[in-house]
Amino acid sequence: MKNQKMAAARINKRRKARELILSSIVLSGSLLYQPQSVFADNAQQHYEIQQGDLATVLNQFASRAGILLSADAALTSGKSSQGLSGDYATEQGLNLILAGTGLTFSKSADNSYYLERKPAPKQQQNFTLDDSTDSVDLDALMVMGTPQFRYDSREVKTGTRIAKDVTEMARSVDIIPEQLLLDSQAREMEDVYKMAPNVVNADGYGGTREDYLIRGFRRPADIYRNGVRLKTNRRIDPATVDNIQIIKGPVADIGQMMPGGLVNIITKKPQLENENHLSTSFDEYGQQRAVFDSTGAIADSDNLAYRITGSWEDSETFRDNSDIDRRFLSSSLSWFGDEGEYINVNYEYSKEKRSFDLGLITVPLANGKRKIADVSSDTSYDAGFSFNEVESNLVEIDTVFPISQTGWNIESKLFYNTEKADDTHVEVRGAATDGTITRRVQGNEDRELNTFFARLQARGEFSLFLPMTLVSGVEYHEQDEEWINFVGSNQTGGTVTNPNSYSLINDIATASRDHRDVNMKSYGPFAQLDMQASDNITITLGFREEFYSADFERRVLSSGVVTTADTPRDSKFTKSAGIVWNIIPEVSLYTSYADTFMAQNVYTGQQQQTALPPQEGRQYEAGVKWSTFDDRLLLTMAYFDIKQENVYESVNGEAELTGGIDTNGIEFSVAGSPVSGWNIRASLGLLDAEIVSEDTETNGNRPTNVPEHTANLWTSYEFQGVDNPLSGFGIGGGITHVGNRYGDSEHSFDLGDYTLVDAGIWYYFPTIGSSTLRVDLGVKNITDEEYYTASGGAYRISVGAPRTVFAGLRLDF
Repeated sequence: MKNQKMAAARINKRRKARELILSSIVLSGSLLYQPQSVFADNAQQHYEIQQGDLATVLNQFASRAGILLSADAALTSGKSSQGLSGDYATEQGLNLILAGTGLTFSKSADNSYYLERKPAPKQQQNFTLDDSTDSVDLDALMVMGTPQFRYDSREVKTGTRIAKDVTEMARSVDIIPEQLLLDSQAREMEDVYKMAPNVVNADGYGGTREDYLIRGFRRPADIYRNGVRLKTNRRIDPATVDNIQIIKGPVADIGQMMPGGLVNIITKKPQLENENHLSTSFDEYGQQRAVFDSTGAIADSDNLAYRITGSWEDSETFRDNSDIDRRFLSSSLSWFGDEGEYINVNYEYSKEKRSFDLGLITVPLANGKRKIADVSSDTSYDAGFSFNEVESNLVEIDTVFPISQTGWNIESKLFYNTEKADDTHVEVRGAATDGTITRRVQGNEDRELNTFFARLQARGEFSLFLPMTLVSGVEYHEQDEEWINFVGSNQTGGTVTNPNSYSLINDIATASRDHRDVNMKSYGPFAQLDMQASDNITITLGFREEFYSADFERRVLSSGVVTTADTPRDSKFTKSAGIVWNIIPEVSLYTSYADTFMAQNVYTGQQQQTALPPQEGRQYEAGVKWSTFDDRLLLTMAYFDIKQENVYESVNGEAELTGGIDTNGIEFSVAGSPVSGWNIRASLGLLDAEIVSEDTETNGNRPTNVPEHTANLWTSYEFQGVDNPLSGFGIGGGITHVGNRYGDSEHSFDLGDYTLVDAGIWYYFPTIGSSTLRVDLGVKNITDEEYYTASGGAYRISVGAPRTVFAGLRLDF
């Protein structure tokens, strides 16, 4: 009888704990997630939260910090807070908000935060229900698995110099957290871009570089990393990703960029809370990949934290002669000052060697059109000796120093990246009517690419008729690249359907060579100003004056003949304006304008050097953002209109000026967790795009690789509750649709449309001590759809992967 009473008491205690959670206020938001840690990212951030009701202040703080914060509503009732202004780590900020309230917080093993009354001396820390109710140990409240808000990130760090929630931005921003990469088993960054509307992949120089189109505009080779424009000859390793932010449209104060937008990788930073994980993934075609990540305080310090992230990969793909050999290591050290100071130093090393794969080719038809060769998707026109190898070293230093008693900060960033690369590949030069093909070996050696970036800016608030926040400073960007290009002789042999019937000769030793050197510099002052016109209306202005210049030299090694082409020093003033109106707390309307440009310098092909004038563009955008289901679900809709002049594209390795491009369209997206355990992210993009040119063959045509519509859905459900026998089990699935695209500006062939269906399951094994093991199993492209992801010209057709079974393990400890 006694045992029965004790068991009943334990059950009653657990029931009361669950009732408390259900009746509590949940103050949450998300920047990223990884099991047991992501909501606890204690990295420093900037906060501007006005004084007011404690619950309201905590709600804003939790949303901005990306933490799950729970409390009994009675604890915050009638209490107020002075708010928070400045740069603080998560727990520093939470302590300041709670100062003088008689409350403190504790943290569970799943890194959720709980408010509680400050205990009397020697009193056990517990979660108090009320004066007459037994306390409940936090361990009894733990839910095995992962917290909510897995796919809904709100903190914008791209396209704004003032930290904001995505609903406060006068533009579209798609934020894809690391958790979504984990659940969908993203192998490369190209698996992530498709999750945003009107974003598709381009051919990426034989699949060796990041390459994408946003709203109909392509930006090859460039990707942004923590706000720095970085040209790279390699892929970005997903191991370093905290979240991916896709900004739609131009941002005037960023300076040079494409009008369609940009992709910015936010990397993982050190945190004071200890966190470690090991993971591995593999698939039926030979993927073998392992990742480790460790972060925490150094010697139990309250101010000093480290992070070490690394990966190893030795993989094969479904394509013939296709291998990936990759090593990656990132190490960071952060110092969090007691007064808001912050210093972060990051070093990254990467070495990557992968097969150079230009995909399939097209063949001519009798009517002057072309079609993609009817061959197996694993057919390769390359050779076993083709490769792309890149070794890079990157250093990044960020600092924040408050100016005492002024409310202003001085912030800086220094960035340096150096890459050494070599590549050898086979180009198809033509296909005869009888099916015979002509190819040649070509590539680059001793390539060295150096990028240096520096920024110094001031950030603060003041009043001039209206409350204002200003960020202003100056940036400098320099990129220097030199390499030796070589081109072998044409070799005719093999056929479209059987290219391996002829053995290609690797004749690079006797190939013609020339040395090329390109230097590009740009710098300029910028400013972004936020004006609070009323409690519900915010106006944002952005300005930049960009000065730029470039030099090019080409020297034929056999003859010594030198060719030079320079872009003289010039400048461009860009501007933007936006307004956000919160018509009710849950709904905001916005509209914005921005213009931009991109200095094109000199494009070097195999036969010619082409100096092109700067691309110039502008965008109008308007939309609505609706946060519903108690802020658990965000729905957005946007309309945009973009024009750009002096657009070029690379066709079989040569630069061609296509004139201009005009696009307009509509985007819909939804992200969040409307029901406990259920998470969803979905998007739809409709795009009307056309080339504006004096060339009658291309004028009015849709640009290369640009579909009329894109759609994506990824949703998952994870069983919740300590008493649920399925707790820790999750299931997810997704559908991606891309409409038909043309393979060139003349519309001589198309790529077709495609729809992919993916699914996966996972299970978190019960916690053993402080460790959790997650097991993943799934299938990509369940229907085994045959499709093509992009065209780089008539002889560069990127092939999509067939049905692929994958599995993975992840240990958090």
